[in-house]
Amino acid sequence: MEEFRTLLGIADQLLGPQGCPWDREQTFFTLQPYLLEETHELIEAIDLKDPSKISEELGDVLYALIFIAKLGEKEGSFGLADSIRTVSEKLIRRHPHVFGDQKISSSDEVVTNWEEVKKKEGKKSPIDNIPPTLPALARAQKIIHKLRRQKSTIIEEKISDNLGQRLWDLVKEAEEKGVDAESELRRICSGYEEKHRR
Repeated sequence: MEEFRTLLGIADQLLGPQGCPWDREQTFFTLQPYLLEETHELIEAIDLKDPSKISEELGDVLYALIFIAKLGEKEGSFGLADSIRTVSEKLIRRHPHVFGDQKISSSDEVVTNWEEVKKKEGKKSPIDNIPPTLPALARAQKIIHKLRRQKSTIIEEKISDNLGQRLWDLVKEAEEKGVDAESELRRICSGYEEKHRR
């Protein structure tokens, strides 16, 4: 795709010897807040159901990811091709019903098979690889979702009536109803903000 090649060329030029001083000073760590901000702007555009804004913000996120890959190339640790190859291999491995000869009859079977493949990849616990940097509400729902899929009794335990436990119970209820708690609360916050801006 010509547009993608053009964007890669822009990244190379910005990071090159005659490029932008600010860009050349960046590291994986200094780019973290920008990646987070751009991702949140994309989420906001999706909430607004604005296709042109979604397209624009998706481009910003894509460039942030390319920038990180170019930093990897610059220090010789990995490159964009490595990242693309790794995710391609993972997607093929985790979809044997599409790329192999496995037969499935429902999305539930897809999820069960996905977890089995992840176990073969060395994931010991169903809650392995949940990012600790997720917002607490989103993290709680992710833990509940994964434990429920494993039919764990942990999520049924009630420890106390403290505020944290009550929040957990609300997130559990959201998960049971198929509601994304983080998005739901974000929409409520936006509603209150809009009401008080008038």
